[in-house]
Amino acid sequence: MPPPQTGIRSLASRDFLRHHERLLRPALDTWALELHQELDGLNMASATDPSQLDAVSACMNKASFVVASTGHLASAMHMCECQLTWVARRSLACSDAGILSHAIQPWINIGRLHALRGDRESASPHFRLAEQFSHQEPAVLGPCHLPADAWQAIIKAAPEMPHVMWNVYALETIKGCLKSGDSARALVTISYLRHTVPARWHGFINEGEVLGLLHHGKAEQAVAQAVCADPGSAYDEAAFRLHEITGLIMLGHCQQALRRAVGLVAFLTQVQPQRSKDAPTLLRQLRQLSILMEALDEPRYVLAATLRGLDICIDHDDQPLRFAFLATALRLAPTHAAVLGWEREHRHLIDHCLYTEVRRGRSSTAAVLDRLPFLGLITAVEGGVDHPTLPAPGQR
Repeated sequence: MPPPQTGIRSLASRDFLRHHERLLRPALDTWALELHQELDGLNMASATDPSQLDAVSACMNKASFVVASTGHLASAMHMCECQLTWVARRSLACSDAGILSHAIQPWINIGRLHALRGDRESASPHFRLAEQFSHQEPAVLGPCHLPADAWQAIIKAAPEMPHVMWNVYALETIKGCLKSGDSARALVTISYLRHTVPARWHGFINEGEVLGLLHHGKAEQAVAQAVCADPGSAYDEAAFRLHEITGLIMLGHCQQALRRAVGLVAFLTQVQPQRSKDAPTLLRQLRQLSILMEALDEPRYVLAATLRGLDICIDHDDQPLRFAFLATALRLAPTHAAVLGWEREHRHLIDHCLYTEVRRGRSSTAAVLDRLPFLGLITAVEGGVDHPTLPAPGQR
């Protein structure tokens, strides 16, 4: 049976499902404590060695993500600004423009924080560095001033930066349109991006177009695009098959969708994440597969995808996704042998998980951030630049 037409378009994912760098999301307070301890062990204010600079940058990037995940976006932005100040000071102290490569990620992260607030206009400049790099134009990233001739030093210090900047430009620009529900603008934006982004970075544009078509109700075109996509990996192939199945359900071709989906169950429930950075992609694909199988009224396959997701979370924990998998398992299999354990886990997450998408307003963001692990982490980031203290509670 096809799902009711009133909710059929909501089956389309609002997230990209191709493989790209995402963080697993373990318990936030434990993660904050670990990052604080790691930063305490690094000489932030006088770091000069490339490996040391890399370590500090990585910690700061994760630190702002941790605070943003509590719902405290203003404080996360403050931490990104601290990081940019740290980069500017290190670059001047070392007389090395290559150190400015460490400004790229916090600048992008500020854009993501604007986007989370729904402010696409403020977010947009933070995602367009690829254009400035392509034209060798100067750029100003807060306190970090990149003259035109700095790009050569930046790319020498961080050869992966063109890849990062072009992918961010495509991915975040399209994602902003989709998350705001503006599928028409997403399709117009994608047409523009095809002319401005080099062909080797069209992977997210291709997936974004399929997503835009699905959200715009053009399921037949979306299916055609998904079928002819040229994926670069097994995970990318699975992403396009998920979008194809979504389009087939939207068209009412449920038997065809089910045949495709059963094959995908066989793959996604058997594949092992070879690296921890593969797990976030696999978990999101399993979650989307379970949603589609539920729309197809196939609870046994929903449960298969859900149980596989819970299995992966044992070694590669992602609390918000584990919470979603547990809720599905408890609803569909109330007599399962593992149900008591699921109930304990589910209750623990309800009581202790600090991610906004799980907590859903049960405690204020201020109360969460006032906990010692988060205060200590923010202080550690501020300490690297002797930055003023974090905003007052009413401004966070």
